[in-house]
Amino acid sequence: MKKQLLAHFYQRPEQYVSGEKLSRQLQCTRAAIWKTIEELRKEGYRIEAVPNRGYRLVSGPDKLLPHEIQARLSSRWAGCQIHFFERLSSTQQKAHELAKEGAPHGTVVVAEEQTGGRGRLGRPWHSPPGTGVWLSLILRPTLSLEQLSQLTLMTAVALVDAIRDGFQPGDGRAPDDIRIKWPNDVYVLMGDGTQKKVCGILTEVHAEMDRIHSCIVGVGMNVNQEADDFPPDIRDKATSLALATGRPWSRVRLAVGFLQQFEKWYETYVQQGFTAVKNDWEKRALPLGTPMQVQLQNRRVQGIYAGLTDQGALLFRQSDGQIVTVHSGDVLL
Repeated sequence: MKKQLLAHFYQRPEQYVSGEKLSRQLQCTRAAIWKTIEELRKEGYRIEAVPNRGYRLVSGPDKLLPHEIQARLSSRWAGCQIHFFERLSSTQQKAHELAKEGAPHGTVVVAEEQTGGRGRLGRPWHSPPGTGVWLSLILRPTLSLEQLSQLTLMTAVALVDAIRDGFQPGDGRAPDDIRIKWPNDVYVLMGDGTQKKVCGILTEVHAEMDRIHSCIVGVGMNVNQEADDFPPDIRDKATSLALATGRPWSRVRLAVGFLQQFEKWYETYVQQGFTAVKNDWEKRALPLGTPMQVQLQNRRVQGIYAGLTDQGALLFRQSDGQIVTVHSGDVLL
């Protein structure tokens, strides 16, 4: 009922609608409408009630509530079920548990705060309450294990597009400043020529030799953190969208945008393969020639970003001019 009521309000912003009309459209009693509106008010929604005119939604909380997200979604399966938690050790861990219990393709786990969030290579992901989008998506893919690294690259394209769609005139940075760093990070190109991390992706799989049971795609978006919200050891390497642009962002709209972009790009990838994603990934990547370091076996090598192979591996030009193909490894800016 909450989702249906909010969807009605969002489709008709600024308009009043009578309780009688709502009850007819939602096929329930006027008492049920009133009760649902009172529940929404307790969650932080401002809903006006004017005699002889009806109800109007004035504002809602920027909280990743399932009905708030689903009321705005136009996807077919991404976000079909949403499990929300105020505080959770890790959305990724919870998603694995739900996947083993049979949660369907497109199920989402989202939390206001993670106490044990993690990124690639087991690194901790700082996830303070109410500041970011900490989200994991359960997939039941018909893909090979070899394709899963490409799924991470595809997710990065969806993530960049969702963020770029949220930019407004007058922001401190431009949409084109949001870029992908191979294989799983999103950075902001700062005005001083540096790059700071704003999002990360973690793709994990539960599989046997010949079958993928489930794939969990986790994303962490730094949205409204202040500088002091970041631990001192990463403060000069990480940023938030709010710090980069000089204004707060709607976390709900970012979550909705990501799910819709993810569904679009996932279906493109499944139907057409990585070749349908590669050019768009490269357009959204850090500029060619960006200096970086790559961990190759037991040595760290200096060089520059030189492109992407057709299979999604990194092309890395070493300082001696030799181009190396990197299929997996740690890349540092």
